[in-house]
Amino acid sequence: MSRLKMIVAALLYLSSDKTAVVVQHATFVGALVAPVVVLVAARPSGPALVGSALGVLLLAVATVLVLMSPKEGPSRLMWWVVPTLNIMACGVFRVATAPGGALISSLVLVPALWLVLRFRGRGAGAAVLLVLLTITAPSLVVFETHLSLAGVARYLILPVTMVLLALAVLGILQRQDAAFAQSQESLVRQREAARELARSDDRLRGVLENLNVGVLVMDAQGNDVMTNHTQRELHSLVSPPDNSDPTESGHLVFRLDGSCMPPEERPAARANAGETFDNVMFRAGAPGPEQRVVSCTARFIADQEGSLDSILLMFRDVTIDTNLLRAQQDVIANVSHEMRTPLTSIVGFTDFAADSLEQLEDTQARSDVAEYLTVIRRGAEKLSALVEDLLLQQQAALGKLALNLEPLDLSNLAQECVEGFRPLAQERGITVDLDLNAMPNVPADCQRMIQVLDNLVGNALKYTQRGGRVLVAAETTAQGALLQVSDNGPGMTRDETSRIFTPFYRAVSARRSEKGGAGLGLALTKSIVDAHGGDIRVTSALGGGSTFSVLLPFAIPGKDHESGERTL
Repeated sequence: MSRLKMIVAALLYLSSDKTAVVVQHATFVGALVAPVVVLVAARPSGPALVGSALGVLLLAVATVLVLMSPKEGPSRLMWWVVPTLNIMACGVFRVATAPGGALISSLVLVPALWLVLRFRGRGAGAAVLLVLLTITAPSLVVFETHLSLAGVARYLILPVTMVLLALAVLGILQRQDAAFAQSQESLVRQREAARELARSDDRLRGVLENLNVGVLVMDAQGNDVMTNHTQRELHSLVSPPDNSDPTESGHLVFRLDGSCMPPEERPAARANAGETFDNVMFRAGAPGPEQRVVSCTARFIADQEGSLDSILLMFRDVTIDTNLLRAQQDVIANVSHEMRTPLTSIVGFTDFAADSLEQLEDTQARSDVAEYLTVIRRGAEKLSALVEDLLLQQQAALGKLALNLEPLDLSNLAQECVEGFRPLAQERGITVDLDLNAMPNVPADCQRMIQVLDNLVGNALKYTQRGGRVLVAAETTAQGALLQVSDNGPGMTRDETSRIFTPFYRAVSARRSEKGGAGLGLALTKSIVDAHGGDIRVTSALGGGSTFSVLLPFAIPGKDHESGERTL
């Protein structure tokens, strides 16, 4: 089969090595000599035999040159000589076998085609010239006694055919060259693109490997397809070599409170379930000094059609930050506890001193001292409130915020809160409106919700200009009880609204105002709402006021009865 393919390739001029050239030449010689032998045998004569012998000699010389050519094929000179000898042999056979051998001259197209294929335009010119010299001219001299226009035209058919064939072949070759050049250019571009892609891939992998953030890429089915060095180190921590269960269920992953995190709560499982999230924190590794606190973020990567292609998980070691934050919280909690006793003493002795002043004679000095004591008491009460907020915020941060849940009517609570603020609103020239609808009771801690309302309404009055308006609204939704506090104050930017619930953060308008504050009120408000299983949001525009929305569910998850104590 391989030999047959080789012969077919040679006959179709798909190869130019020595074997192919030998096959091509042998085929031509056989096709040329066979009819000559038949014609000479049918009408033997002296000229026919001499001419046939000369033609055979020319073919023999050409054959020897082909057989002596190197393995890779004939040289450039031989490619000129061999077709020339073959064309000359065709001319000799044409004359020797006349008149019956007229069609033998048509075989001259084969060596002429070799010249065109090998030397293009020069080969075509040489082929036409050789046909004119070896076939056309001798035929006119030998076979035409009297030259006529018809005779000349008859013998010019072959060279004209040769010219047309050469032009056609040259056109085909030119198109092939153009297509080949285009394909080569395209191949160069593809190779360059492949090299650039490989370089980009190497750079990306280099960046990933040197990140201090663990990166895990999973396909749409949840199979791991890419990790970096940091992620592999983290994985060895949650699944050490001596771990008896290397599956996800056997990984050493714990909640922040130290309890085992169920497999369905772990970041990879949540991402595979179709969830995206930010900063999900857990403990990785066996309890001990090597255990790390890790924050995980999940994102989806879509393909060009918008379908899920892969899942990206990023793990960041926040152990040092967590320890620093915990130490900071401990310091604040300790300082706050230490401040409670002297503040209580200051308030108590201030009251005692004020009572003692009542027994003294009414003089200017007594009035001055009484005023001083009032200032001291007011400052001490303000500081005490700040200390209580600090302690409450630390309890919330540690998950120890205790709630005394009971059925609560938020509409009534909101109305009582607003009535308490009306004197202050009137003093500042601010209108306070109510839009309260009857709603079912929600399980909530009354004292904590009073803090929430006081913070929201108090802030609205604090930052609303004279002549402004504050609206407190309450209504029932499918998700729970919705409470909203709106104002037409200075408003906030998008960046400020995204950070407004961060402890100790104050918006630019708040910092520029003369109103005091530590930036704890809204952070504490959010902690209380979160402890109730609710949600608090803010919508605001710079110069367009703000609206704070609190949504409390009618049933707190994990709480079946209506009242009782709950610790966050």
